[in-house]
Amino acid sequence: MISLLRGTGQSADTLFVNFNIQPPFATYVDNKPSGIEVDIINEYILWLKTTKKMDVIVKYTPFTDFDFFYASVKKGSKNTIGLGALTVTTERMKEVDFAASYIKNVAFCITNGNAPDIKVKSKPELIKHLGSMTALTMDNTSLSKHVAELKKLFITDLKITLLPTQSKILDEIAKNVLSFGYVDALEFWFYLKANPQKFLKMQKVLNQSKEELAFMLPKGSPHKALFNEFFSGPTGFKTNRNYRATLEKYIGSYMTQNMAIN
Repeated sequence: MISLLRGTGQSADTLFVNFNIQPPFATYVDNKPSGIEVDIINEYILWLKTTKKMDVIVKYTPFTDFDFFYASVKKGSKNTIGLGALTVTTERMKEVDFAASYIKNVAFCITNGNAPDIKVKSKPELIKHLGSMTALTMDNTSLSKHVAELKKLFITDLKITLLPTQSKILDEIAKNVLSFGYVDALEFWFYLKANPQKFLKMQKVLNQSKEELAFMLPKGSPHKALFNEFFSGPTGFKTNRNYRATLEKYIGSYMTQNMAIN
């Protein structure tokens, strides 16, 4: 078991940073780890060295399989941190710890561009505009929970079709005015950049921003308290101009306004 990070003057400890490759959060650019999460962790490491006077060596390990990545952090040493665009859920909190959330996980409700605008989130309005549509979603995801909530509270006979990816959901909505669905905000942003000819519309009154993303830690990790001090303290990183500059670097100013932690 790796001990707590030691102070300067003692031999350095290794901080194991395991990351699941998922642009723009974490990936490789020019054979170096890069992305929103990597940049924030690098700021954290700098803070450990300069503010806490801790001697630390960093070892980055990439993963392409989420389950392997998750297990590697869950069973890792106390000096392991997981970067994986991870949603904080009560189920996961039973198995692992999470540091302070660093970004909101906004989900957009998307319709075909030719669909009418939904003005208010009321039962008559939603039945009128979505009642004859089919909701497209992915099974066992936060997106499917948003669809299930619409069905439970507003449209009890809502038709639901499962698709394997968010890009396929958007493909189908672009082709069919009688389809709609929820997708992650960043997925939608990247999809539009790659497919500018697609005619899609965001139904703002139905957008969801209840969830947040955070770094994952093995149970009992000292980095939970340390990162929380770094990020959320009185003069923490989220109050620093570099925080929003980091987000804007990867996702632009509009998405940063929607997703930054205040």
